[in-house]
Order: sequence, then structure tokens, then C-alpha cells
Amino acid sequence: MSDERVIKELNFPKQNILGNLDKLFAVFVVACLIAFPSPGLCQDEADRALALTRKTYAALVGLQADFVQTEERPGVGVSITEEGVLSFSPPDRMRWDYGGKRPHSVVINNSRVWIHTPSRKQIIVRELTPKEMRRGAATFLSGLDGIEEDFTVQSRVTALGESIPLDLFPLEDNLPYDKISILVASDSGLVERIAIHHKLGNVTTITFHGIETGVKQQDKLFEWDVPEGTEVIEP
Repeated sequence: MSDERVIKELNFPKQNILGNLDKLFAVFVVACLIAFPSPGLCQDEADRALALTRKTYAALVGLQADFVQTEERPGVGVSITEEGVLSFSPPDRMRWDYGGKRPHSVVINNSRVWIHTPSRKQIIVRELTPKEMRRGAATFLSGLDGIEEDFTVQSRVTALGESIPLDLFPLEDNLPYDKISILVASDSGLVERIAIHHKLGNVTTITFHGIETGVKQQDKLFEWDVPEGTEVIEP
């Protein structure tokens, strides 16, 4: 995935979760639109999921999880899968370490983002605006706080013990995606999966597994010293 695309969709991990999220946020499985049997019941289910998630993340000390990120590009018949480790320290610090043939890291510390690709000897550094942060991965991994300011939230009635699906439709048309789908564990309130449905037809999905809570992350994990000989790009 190109750095240009990462910068363009950093609203949500690198086009990678935010697709960085197009990859962090980018970012997030092809899913069908959910049929909603009753607006009232669906709203109740959405409210329940949001309340559960917010309660869980409000009490969270730290989190670590493995993730699998898949980007489906149906227009060209391509599917790209990457794996890595997420480290999260509430409310606004996270680190995505991607493995594979070209390892790279995405670090968010408050409003600053670093995207480091060692093989390119390059670090992209950027400051996020408050709106970008609210629409980005930090929001989706910190209890979905304030999500209703930017999205219409819908759900459906689920069976006892079944994970709760949430569909988020942006209120504005100037975002690069049509819908974000989130799966919330009904017992823990943890976000299990995030899928971003891009306007171009691509779908980026991040699935979390091996989630560990109560993990106190070290501060140095979210700080960055530029290695010697590394180019720093600040778009």
C-alpha cells in the first residue's frame, strides 16, 4: 500500500487501521447490509452495545491483541492479508506493528502519528486535527465515545451470547468510506472486528484475537526516535 494512500485515508490505521486504520483506521470481509426488523428494537440494541463498550473501555488500563487485516479489492480481483500486534493505552495512544515481507509500524500518540517503514528508511509524521481523531482508530478503540456526532448508528436484535453488530453510516459525504461495520463482544464489550467499506468498493477488515486487557503499556512504546539515515516526511 502506498504512503500516499496512507496519508489520504489516515482519518480512520494506515490504509494498511486507520485502511491504516485503509491500512489503521485504515484500514477495516465483505459484509452485506443488515436488515433491520424494527427501528425501535434496533436502536435499543445499538444503545446497549454502545453503553457496554463505553463501560468496558472506561475501565481499561491497557490492551494488547494480535490482529489480521485483510483488504479486498474486488475491482482488480486482489486480496491482501497482513498480520501484526496492536498495543493500546487509553485514551489516545496506540501502536500497530505489522509483520510480513515489509514490516512497518504505525504509532499514534495523542494527535501525532508516525508511520515507519524500515525497508524504505522513511518515517511519515503527521498531526491529526480534532475531527480526524474523532473519526479515527483511537475513537473506535476507546469505547466509541462521541461516535454519534459523525455517524448514524444501527444494529439488529441478536441472540443471547451473540456478538453485537453495529453499522455506522457517516453523516457527511466527504469521507472516503460509505460504512463502517463493528462487531462488539456481548459479554466483554470489546471490539472484535472493524470493517471499512470504501467508496471505491474496497473493504478493509481488521479482526482482533488473543485480546489481553489489564496490560499496562510502557510510555516508550508510543515514542519515536528517528534512526540515523532515515528520511522524515511531514506532509
